Order: sequence, then structure tokens, then C-alpha cells
Amino acid sequence: MKQPYPYLFFKMKFLSKIFFFYFFLGISSSVFADNAKTGMSLFESAKYEQAMTYFLKPDAQRNAEVLNHIGYMYDNGLGVRQNPKLANQWYRKASEKGFPAADFNIGLSFESGSGVKKDINEAIKWYLKAAEQGYPDAESKMGYLTVTGKGVKQDFKQAMQWYRRAVEHGSVHAISELGILYEEGLGVKKDKTHAVQYYIMGAEKGNVRAQFLLAEAYRYGLGIKNDDERSLYWYNKAAENGSADAYDALGSVYANEQLGQKKDRKKAGEMVEKAIEIRKQNGEGDPDARRRLRFFGVKLDD
Repeated sequence: MKQPYPYLFFKMKFLSKIFFFYFFLGISSSVFADNAKTGMSLFESAKYEQAMTYFLKPDAQRNAEVLNHIGYMYDNGLGVRQNPKLANQWYRKASEKGFPAADFNIGLSFESGSGVKKDINEAIKWYLKAAEQGYPDAESKMGYLTVTGKGVKQDFKQAMQWYRRAVEHGSVHAISELGILYEEGLGVKKDKTHAVQYYIMGAEKGNVRAQFLLAEAYRYGLGIKNDDERSLYWYNKAAENGSADAYDALGSVYANEQLGQKKDRKKAGEMVEKAIEIRKQNGEGDPDARRRLRFFGVKLDD
């Protein structure tokens, strides 16, 4: 997902440089700060057209974060007509000012072919540029590419290093990925207990995948003592946060009278319907959907 905001420490680092620059020249930065701040406030309130008015003021455009926001708005059609090509032009302006979130967004554009010709090698170049500046989403992305071998040589040890760096720099997403590498013994000695420690860490920070995997660990006693109550809790937590896998698991729980729950085919069917809906919204295929729904007694329009 493209990023309108960088992580906080990047914001602090950037703003401190801007302050020093204006202080040194003896020029007041109040107008610049007010325009950028007002625009950001309007953006956060979903008043996108008004936000753009402030973002387009010359003084505000000295702020790289503002430039990145403009790109994001064109990318997603927020307050303006959607224009991925123009979005990338704004991302590049932000990148020229040393803004790693913009580098990451450019990489995503090249990977998906949004506003530019699809080119995984060019995408990796931009991801690396952001990652070298310690941008956690880019580091996590490089971990993923290295695990899958997409555009780079598959190397689980290298992926482990990327994910570790991402976690150190604040990535919540990368926590579950580290856990999976430990659970599967990819690039590291297999250690399910260590894997669960990462799942717990990620789950408590809101990582949906970690929440689902922790529920599985408690359910089947993988690297941790079996605990039906905790398993059910984390399945529900993951489902609430949009995990299709968690809804499927809950469907199985209610259909088969598991984790201390009474058999309830109607509720099981509702869980599976939600799983299918989430996958549809995410553009994911679910070829087994109709069979599962019929099994749980959900009427279908054939």
C-alpha cells in the first residue's frame, strides 16, 4: 500500500532540517509551516479539495511530505481526478528532497505499472533507495521479494536480515514474516517457540496475520501450550481486523463444535460468507467458495 505519511522519526528528522535552514537564513517559516499544517489537518479530516488548495501554495511545497501527499491524492483520486502518471511526478519531486516514503511509492508504481511502465527491476531500485535510508516498509518489501525470488535471487537468510531491519525501524508487518521464517526453518534453524514469540509481539501490535497465526498456534499447540480460549480470542480479533482466514477458521470451529463452542451451522455459514466477501473485496480468488457455502446450508442463486 502506498504511503501518504512516513514514520514519525522520518518526519521529525525532515522538519528539523527545514527549521535549521530557515533559522540560519533569518527567514520566517511561519507561513510555510501554517500552509503545510493546515493542509495536513484538512487531509486528515478528509477535506481533500481544501487540503489540495493549501498543498499547492508555493511555500508549502518546500515540504517534501506535502509533495508526497499531493502524489498520493492524485494516485487515489482524493479531491482531484485520479491521475497515476501525475502522481508519480509529485512523488519524484518529494524524492528529490530526500523523502524515502516517496521513493517507496515510486517503487510500488513500477511494480504494479501504475502511471509508469511495469518494471520490477526499476521498482527494486527505488525500494532499495528507500531501504538504504532505513524506511521500514521498503525493508519489509525487500524481505518479501527476497523470500519469493521476485526480481531478485531467492535467499531466505537475506530475507531474514531485511525483515529484522524493518522490525528494528518500526515495521509491524515484518514481525509476522520473521515468525513464519522461524516456524518453517527458512534461512534460520526451525524454532516454533521463537516463531510464536514473534506472533505474540505482532498480534499485540495489531498485525492481523500474526493474530491469525497466534490463534493457530494456541489451537494446535504449535510452539506453545494448547489453549482453546486464547485461540478463540485471537481468531475473533483477527476476524474483526479483516482476516478472511480467521473467518474461515471460525466457520470450522462452529461447524465442528471446537474450541469449546456449541455446534452452530448457521453461524458457521455466516463466518464463511464474511471470509468470501473479504477475499472478493481484496480481489482474491476463492474457487472453493460455493462448495463451502452449500456445505453450511447457505442458499445460492444458481
